[in-house]
Amino acid sequence: MKHSICINQNDYGITLKFVCRDEAGRPIDLSGFSVDFYIYDGGEAINAGHTACAVVDAPMGEAQYEIAAQDAQTPGLYQGKLRLSHATTEVKNLGVIPFCVQAVY
Repeated sequence: MKHSICINQNDYGITLKFVCRDEAGRPIDLSGFSVDFYIYDGGEAINAGHTACAVVDAPMGEAQYEIAAQDAQTPGLYQGKLRLSHATTEVKNLGVIPFCVQAVY
């Protein structure tokens, strides 16, 4: 199941938790993988330089990303994408996660 992520403008320090699963719903073992969460505005990553996720339970496919101040500066609807990479494998197409930053007045 895919959900949207919605945060308020200028919020940061929020931890997003991900569980990476295969097509059958089984956890993907993240041992030896780097996990990154990119937030795209069109074709440009707004969080370039701050994409790394912490792998918290590799065998269960669990990783987390902490929202930085730059991720929530400008209200809008963006595209979140996870990327898994290993010395011999890179998985880029894990689908798009809608990521919205809401203006706060």
